[in-house]
Formats: sequence, structure tokens, C-alpha cells
Amino acid sequence: MTEPLSVGKSAGVWILLAGVLGLLALAVNAAPLPTAIGVVAVVAGVALSRQFGPLEALWYVFVASIPLREPLSFDFHGTVSLCASDVLLLWLVVASVRRGGFRDMWRERRTLHIAAAIVLLSIAGLFTASHFFWGVASIYRIIGQIAVFVVATTVVRDGRQATRTLLAVLVGLVPAIVYGFYQALLPFGADLPDWGNRLIAYGFHGERNLRVFSTFKMTLLFSHYLSVSVAIAIGLLAHRLSRGLRVFVALLAIAAVYCNLFTYSIGGLIGMTAGVVTALVIGWGRRTIVLLLLFFVLLTAFAPAAFLNKAERVFKGEATTGVARLVTYSQALAVMRAHPFVGVGWGGIRRALEHDYQVTRAHVVAFGAENYFLQRGMALGVPGILLYGALCVIFFLGMVRSRGRPGWPRVAVLAAGVAFYVQAQTFPTTEASGNYLLWMLFALAASMTASERKRGDAA
Repeated sequence: MTEPLSVGKSAGVWILLAGVLGLLALAVNAAPLPTAIGVVAVVAGVALSRQFGPLEALWYVFVASIPLREPLSFDFHGTVSLCASDVLLLWLVVASVRRGGFRDMWRERRTLHIAAAIVLLSIAGLFTASHFFWGVASIYRIIGQIAVFVVATTVVRDGRQATRTLLAVLVGLVPAIVYGFYQALLPFGADLPDWGNRLIAYGFHGERNLRVFSTFKMTLLFSHYLSVSVAIAIGLLAHRLSRGLRVFVALLAIAAVYCNLFTYSIGGLIGMTAGVVTALVIGWGRRTIVLLLLFFVLLTAFAPAAFLNKAERVFKGEATTGVARLVTYSQALAVMRAHPFVGVGWGGIRRALEHDYQVTRAHVVAFGAENYFLQRGMALGVPGILLYGALCVIFFLGMVRSRGRPGWPRVAVLAAGVAFYVQAQTFPTTEASGNYLLWMLFALAASMTASERKRGDAA
């Protein structure tokens, strides 16, 4: 007589598995794209955990997920209020604090002191905010950036981990680039996800082209992320990589450059060029001139017609975007003259520019400063500009002091910082995606400098 099959203590496991599969089926039916990305992320996290441990593995998953913040967002009452990547970031912060060392981090990292002052200034600005929720949302984004710094400082302790972090940035950009190329093939009026804003680029004969935004909220955010990623890729090619990784990084750099052209952003061209030039000059030595010439020849040869048309109009002074930016600078300076010490708060910028300090009602003029530092000056006054300027100075001084440090991807980090700050002078740069990258770079630079200091102490 055959003994009946017994599940014993494993019954709970099978019930749990059935429940998970049922929830997965419901999730696929409700949101197929986020569910598919989530499953891939879980599989990748499990595979990476076996090699690097849970904390480091989930850090790489988080970094790779930054470009997918919008597709993985959850809507409540019609408003995007929660991103899956931010939930993961919260878990990483808790795990990092539990690992210990935060007290030493606070004592050694001046960046954290400046960040605390920025948060306090931002909270004070809530008392005069005309749009209170916008002010709270801005503070939430700032705290998220600080959280990225804390986790990156905890996880990244050597050059190999820094290199893997930058590779995770590039891996995460692959789906955004693929989707960006898909958008570039669509006519302007095609159906697209509702998370992005449609902008137009005109060809030489007036034909309309969609400025691709891919998985980001708007075109300029996508362009900025691409520019920084191109700088990272070119910088990593000057670093020690295996042959397979070098091929992957080189192909992704080419794809990112070409995709950036379909954002039709001249600021993107300038930021991307600044990052590439920095990486080539510092990392490639004598081959720099030849590689730069090749870079510009390929840009000119493969750029879409609408991009060349816009570039020609901008450099001739015929485009409205240049004048519109000058107007936003004028408005921002007027706000700062009236509120030099405390600004108008993150929740008061739009109201100030819609009423007392509005120069023109032209639709091409944004309700903000098309400049990284001026936007923060309007929100937090001169102290805000000084604090954010100090962060910039600390970053670049750290990169200078870490010169000659073997094993660290210094060229990639420095080139990425240059690309970020150059292009950030052409739009407000307040959204989370690009700023997460910046604060990650802050952490890598700080860890690089600290490792140099420790090596000197050991000697």
C-alpha cells in the first residue's frame, strides 16, 4: 500500500506561495509594466544578494531603479504620492543606521552638516508658504537626497563598490534609453503615458517632433540624466574594466549620446559635452584631441534635423528659449532682492512669480528660475545659495584631493559632477532623479577622500 504524500510543516510555505502567485496575477492585471519591472528587480536583487550581501545588493537595485521612478509610482486620488524606489530607499536607510557608524559619519562628513542646515531653512520657509503642500513635497525630496548620501556612504567603502555603483547607474538607464528611442519613432500626437509633459521641436520645414521624455516627468530631466550617465560611461572607459564591461559601457555611451539628441535640448548638448571633455582630458591623455574631434563629427553627422534647426536658431539668437531664460533670471534676482535672508520658501516660488515679480505672461517663461542656484536662492535666500555652493565646493575640492588614488573611478565621478552642474544652470533641477545622482556622487567623493586620509594615517 502506497504511503500518502505528506506536506507536514511545508504546508504554510505552499499556502504562502499560492497567495503570492494570486497577488502577482492581480498585480499583472492591474499594472503589467510596474509588475514586470518589480519581478525583474526582485530576481536581480536575489542574485546580487548571493554575491554581495543584501544591503549592497539592494543598493545597486535602488540605483538602477532611479530612472524608473515614474513608471513604478503609485497614484492616490489622482496624485502621484509614492514611488517604489523610495520605499526601497527607506529600507536601506533603516538598514544602514542599524549597521552603525552614523555618529562617525556625522562627525566626519561636512556635507551632512550643510544638509541639516538646508532642511532647517526649508522648514522655516513653510511658515510663509502660499502652497504648503508644495513646500512639504520639496522638503521630502531634500530628505530623500540626504538619505541617498547616508546609504551610499555606508555601503561604498572601496573603489570596487564605487565602480559597481556607477555601473548600476548605467544598467538602470538601459530601459529608459530603449523606451526613449521608441518615443522618437512616434508622431507627435501619438498616445503616451500620462506621467510626462509633451514638448515640441520643429524641423527646418515646420514639422513637429516630440521631444522624448522616456520614463521621466519631462524632457529636460531625461536629458540631464543622460548627460550625467554619458560622463560616467566615458570616465569608466578610462578605468580598469573587463573586456565585456568595456564593450557594454562603450555601446551604452553611444546609445545615450544619440538618445539625448532626440530630447532636442541644447542644454543637454552643453552638459554632455562638458562631461565628455572632462573625462577625456583627465582620463585619456594624448588621445583626447582625436577622440573629441570624433565625438563632434559623429554628433553633427547623426543629429536629427530638428536638433540642428534648434541649435542653429539658439546660436543665432532667434530661439525664444534663450530670452525666456533671461527673463526667469531677472525675476529670480528680483525675488532675492526683496527676500535676501529667508527667501519665499519652496512653497512660495510659483505665487511670487505669478503675481508680484512677473515680468511677462508669455507661456514660454517658466514659473521658476531656469538655473540651479537661482532656484534655491528664491526658496532659501542668499543663505540657501551659500549652502548649496558650499556643497559644490566640497565635492570638487574632494576630487582634487583624491588625485592619484588607485582603484577608485575618480575620472567618472568628476566628469559626472561637471556634467551635472553645467547642465543644471539651464533649468531648476529640483526633481528627485537627477539630485539622487548628485548626492550619490557627493558620497562617492567623500568616501574617496576618506580612504585617502586613512591611507595617509596608516603610512
